[in-house]
Amino acid sequence: MKKNEFSIPSKEIEVPGDKSLSHRFVIFASMAKGVSISTGFLEAEDPLHTMKCFQSLGVRFEKISQGSYRVESPGVAGLKSPLEELDFGNGGTGIRLSCGFLSGLPGMEAVLTGDASLRKRPMDRIIKPLNSLGANVTSIPEDGRAPLRVVGQKLTKGKYSSPISSAQVKSCLMFAAMASQVGLDYEEPEISRNHTENMMQFLGGKINYQSSTRFVMEPPYDFKGAEFHIPGDISSAAFFIVLGLLGREDSVLRINKIGLNPSRIGILEVLKNMNARIEITNKRKECGEEIGDIIVRGSHLKKWEIPASLIPSIIDEIPILTILGMFSEGGFCIRNAEELRAKESDRIHSMVVNLKKLGVPVVEYEDGYEFEEIPGELQENVQIETFMDHRIAMSFSILAYASGIKINIDDTSWVETSFPGFFEILDGISK
Repeated sequence: MKKNEFSIPSKEIEVPGDKSLSHRFVIFASMAKGVSISTGFLEAEDPLHTMKCFQSLGVRFEKISQGSYRVESPGVAGLKSPLEELDFGNGGTGIRLSCGFLSGLPGMEAVLTGDASLRKRPMDRIIKPLNSLGANVTSIPEDGRAPLRVVGQKLTKGKYSSPISSAQVKSCLMFAAMASQVGLDYEEPEISRNHTENMMQFLGGKINYQSSTRFVMEPPYDFKGAEFHIPGDISSAAFFIVLGLLGREDSVLRINKIGLNPSRIGILEVLKNMNARIEITNKRKECGEEIGDIIVRGSHLKKWEIPASLIPSIIDEIPILTILGMFSEGGFCIRNAEELRAKESDRIHSMVVNLKKLGVPVVEYEDGYEFEEIPGELQENVQIETFMDHRIAMSFSILAYASGIKINIDDTSWVETSFPGFFEILDGISK
């Protein structure tokens, strides 16, 4: 498909802090007795909802400056049951990880809920494994969805072999074990994001890796307050990486201070195999996480068959990779990605519906979708349905810019759940 002929003349940008790490910072800082400090915390709706929920448990959060917070916690033993329901908004990570943590606290009673979108999302994936370890978590509507009722209790040391590779499921069980001071033997089919393991080890916790996909963790988990430096979110950077690649060959975009966790950079491997011109510079390590700057140049992209082993590490980037595929020689195919159906929306359905509106002859599968190289122009003035999903809104906003065609997006307010300032950065690149 023909690109809009735009050039990015040596721009430098930064994106907000990593959302996954921001959620985890709130929970770990609440576990750690004493004072913790953050820099780079993502002040988007999802992490802020998690912060507000833990405030209801007796943790004190004080904003120092943009992205910087002082947290004072009484430690696990001092946390109290909330007086009201805990509202996680649209935050699937927040509710699932917090549910695990609260389920392992003896005497804790709480109801966890969220907005209409969150209440449609599957929670059995954490309810069943938690309860297999002795937790007492129930779906109030009895359909495997939120609101969830949690009655915290001392869990048992256990082993869990997950049928899916999900950082949320893994982290949920890890937090449950930490809250109860018990061991956990965990295994998954493929490597998923390891932010929880990294942050736990940064605070002094011990993990014994049996293989790349199996580990054993044992108490004690007696964490003290610490200083956390949260890098920019590569999932947020992905939108502008794609935009940079779709510019003319003289385009150069530098994105600074990006987290380069090995379990998160599958997107860079995919892009390089699609013939992308990408360079990593200024590598360093902070708080157990690898960080660097990414330089992107306009490229001629080609289709690449994405292996199943990479899917867990690119699961959030698939919508924007799809947009890149629309401009790629040979088209685009994603398979082995059933997990997409359990995100903020059913992202397989969301992408297919909107691609068809644009005139793309896409074939839907249970685990993905596929389309050939697009020879002509897209349909203009179509109404894109975001399905209350921030990544759908941002992906099609990038498409509008890169293609130069008129696209109407039904609601862009969802972008604030993960990427405040997205449209300001997008506008700034064009100036």
